[in-house]
Amino acid sequence: MRYTSALICLIAFSFAGQIARAQESLEIKLNASISPQETPLNRAATCVVQLTWRGDLSQVEFDPPEAPRLSNFKLTGSASSNWVGLENGVNTAIKTFEYTLKPEGLGMGYVEPLRVSYLDKRTNEKYDLHTTRLSVQIIDAVAEPGETPLGLIVGIVAGLAMVGGLAYFYWQTRKQKAERARQAAQIAKPIEEEFLEELQASVDLNALDAKEAFTALSKLLRNYLQKRFDIPAQGITSAEVVAAFRPLTADLNQVMQLEEVLQTSDVVKFSGAGGDPSRLARAYALTENFLRANLKPAEIVAPAVK
Repeated sequence: MRYTSALICLIAFSFAGQIARAQESLEIKLNASISPQETPLNRAATCVVQLTWRGDLSQVEFDPPEAPRLSNFKLTGSASSNWVGLENGVNTAIKTFEYTLKPEGLGMGYVEPLRVSYLDKRTNEKYDLHTTRLSVQIIDAVAEPGETPLGLIVGIVAGLAMVGGLAYFYWQTRKQKAERARQAAQIAKPIEEEFLEELQASVDLNALDAKEAFTALSKLLRNYLQKRFDIPAQGITSAEVVAAFRPLTADLNQVMQLEEVLQTSDVVKFSGAGGDPSRLARAYALTENFLRANLKPAEIVAPAVK
């Protein structure tokens, strides 16, 4: 009977020891994460390393974690915090390390595996914990608050450049078209026809005072000679005008017509008289024939006045 009681006590003590050791067992975890998974180039990513252990907290001693090894990141800040309390009736401690990471370029960014060492004071043995390798995608920079997005600015500038280019092209096209039309008109319309039209528009054969009409005839002929034959007819006398024109034509009749119109106009202009309507009609006809004589032969339609 005494042996049976002793055996029962031994078994009871054995179970009590196992329960005590179970209560003193430790649970240690190391976790790491990084966010956001897509980090703009001008923003920062945050890496969080969390060390959690449960049980007899006094039986564990941790070494400071090693600095994170980074790829395409620059460490710009770090912080740590501690929490100790009960979770489901078990003593629990949580130590958190937070690292602020600045991207260095587009592409992938990595945080290499981290190692944390601790000492188990019960056995005086050291152990290592490791995290997994973490990665994020570094994307294009985003607009700062109150800043116009670069893409929008580029789009606006490109749009304005396109509109400006189209406007310039349209303006150049119209300018070239107008110039071609002007040149075509010049080719199609000889200068003599222009002065014939001006003759009809500027000289009134029915005017009571023919003095102004003679002045208009003289001015018209001088302008024509300057543009058609490059004779500086506006700054010289009538005799000098005739002398300058004579070597340019083989038609003596043209020289005589020019001389008569200019001399008659000078007489009327300097005499102060109103002018004879019949003389005006003759001067008008001579001027018209003079202009027509310099058109192409097929275009001469009026006979010379003798």
